[in-house]
Amino acid sequence: MTAVAFLTGATRPELLRGLHASLNAQDLDWTWCVQLDGDAIGWEPSDADRDGWLRDPRVELECNPKPLGSGTTRNLALMRSSAPYVLCVDDDDLLYPGGVATLLEVAEKQRHCLGVWGRTDLMHDPGTPPDAAAAEVFKSWPEPGEIPAGTIGAQFQVTGRFAVHVGALLWRRTHLVAVGGYGALPRSIDTHPFISAEALFPCWYSDVPVYRYLIHPGQMTKTAYYQAIKARVQGHTFERAALLRQLLQVRDE
Repeated sequence: MTAVAFLTGATRPELLRGLHASLNAQDLDWTWCVQLDGDAIGWEPSDADRDGWLRDPRVELECNPKPLGSGTTRNLALMRSSAPYVLCVDDDDLLYPGGVATLLEVAEKQRHCLGVWGRTDLMHDPGTPPDAAAAEVFKSWPEPGEIPAGTIGAQFQVTGRFAVHVGALLWRRTHLVAVGGYGALPRSIDTHPFISAEALFPCWYSDVPVYRYLIHPGQMTKTAYYQAIKARVQGHTFERAALLRQLLQVRDE
């Protein structure tokens, strides 16, 4: 059985060839559910794409009928997946060779956890070969091991910042689906499902470089609208997590 399904909601299909090469460097059985959205709808692949990564039987490519947004697009990819673990990789990001296999090994041992993640580093130039020793760390956790349920959410509620890169979590698929998949509100795509699941289940941090994250001016999180709506969306996210805990407690009483 395939171990991991990588999910990518893509608006820049010209980057997918490089991402495919990054997935090829992972030492595990995988499938890649690619869902085209936005400017990628109607994309005509080049000969290099047709003769390269698009011929890989592990790649499952689908196109939205019209622009549907990041959350919906990811959920359409999630619906097509069947592996027990899923990891979303944005079309402009990459992975360190072999990093996901390390997370998978931990996840198989820590089955009570909703998922596992490793270190995320900043990537300033996708064309530069990965060098974890020289990279600038973007997100990590102070020490490896189990993080009790509610810990990260409580910290986020106080500081407004995540100490970990929630978008780089190797999810146990059951848990991601159970909380409704990816969020549909702005600034909620990764945080909404994570805060809900983490309120109920622990997670695990493994101190290995896994994810290479590209920050650029065109990101939606940099826009004025995203910044303006931040507090409202976060309030809704925490309300949902609190209600989940409350309803489950009532059921168990």
